[in-house]
Amino acid sequence: MKRIPSFKTEEEAARFWETHSFAEYAGDTKAAEIQFVRKAKKTVALRLDPADIETVEAVAKKKGLSYTALLRMWIKEQLAKEARRAA
Repeated sequence: MKRIPSFKTEEEAARFWETHSFAEYAGDTKAAEIQFVRKAKKTVALRLDPADIETVEAVAKKKGLSYTALLRMWIKEQLAKEARRAA
């Protein structure tokens, strides 16, 4: 079993892994326990014209998203723009 060397920089590690296979070093690793924590979301009800909803649904479908995900994305983008303007 080969041992993974210690690297001083990320660039050094990147150069190493460009020329070596991880399969040769897999025995020198251990499983990691990872937990993903999703931020709580609050539900908001909006009244929109049916035509607007149809338009959003069509745009979302073209992008491979749900219409609610697309609306959340647009709101976040606009909030970021407003925050930059206010700064």
